[in-house]
Amino acid sequence: MKTPEQYFLEKDFLPSGAEGDTLSAAEREFLRKYMGLGDDAGQGAVAMPGPARVESAPGFGPRPGSDAPDPAGRDLDQTLAEPDIIAQLKEEHDLQLVGFLVGDQEFTVPINVVQEVIRYVAPTRLPAAPAFIAGIVNLRGRVTPLVRMTSLVGGLGASEHPGFIVVCRRKGLQLGLMIDTVKTMYRVPQEKIDWSVEVHLGANVEYVAGLLKADDGKLIGVLSIDRIVEKVLKG
Repeated sequence: MKTPEQYFLEKDFLPSGAEGDTLSAAEREFLRKYMGLGDDAGQGAVAMPGPARVESAPGFGPRPGSDAPDPAGRDLDQTLAEPDIIAQLKEEHDLQLVGFLVGDQEFTVPINVVQEVIRYVAPTRLPAAPAFIAGIVNLRGRVTPLVRMTSLVGGLGASEHPGFIVVCRRKGLQLGLMIDTVKTMYRVPQEKIDWSVEVHLGANVEYVAGLLKADDGKLIGVLSIDRIVEKVLKG
């Protein structure tokens, strides 16, 4: 019997073709904000300090509806103004969600924002980045910020050295969520999701867009990757 981690790492859903080299508006903004690179960094791969390459284990590949790289020159405001993917999920009959643990708390993200799951690798730190950004890695030729989920959503008992990274892509930015373990994959009907999170969690819910009602009665947060992307870009 394979563990969830073994399943996700061994499944090879990655596309055979490589992404284009042109940086998206979101990537250019990240490089400008945290690495001091100007608009002339819009073409080709970006040289990074520290390890030159991160080898990833195969995991999830893009699902229908996941973002493709933005065309060159696309405006950042236009990109961020796109509807949150949660609005799309609310219209679907069934949802597929990837569940994972951050300390003692379980969260999920929609499978169509997940690009792959890889084992944790130490990032190159960015002096100008806020505490919730652990640093960056060069993953498949793209600058990928790693997000400390404990800083955004908490999680008592979270490891100082997370075991895995859930690589997501939305609104032109590829980022990694630092997690302890992969839990499982859910396929649930729409009626099992409660989108009125304020009723249960209060008005200060920033990154939890919905709650999955698990069979054992637990409420599991459905995270909005779009809001996390905006937080990364705006600091």
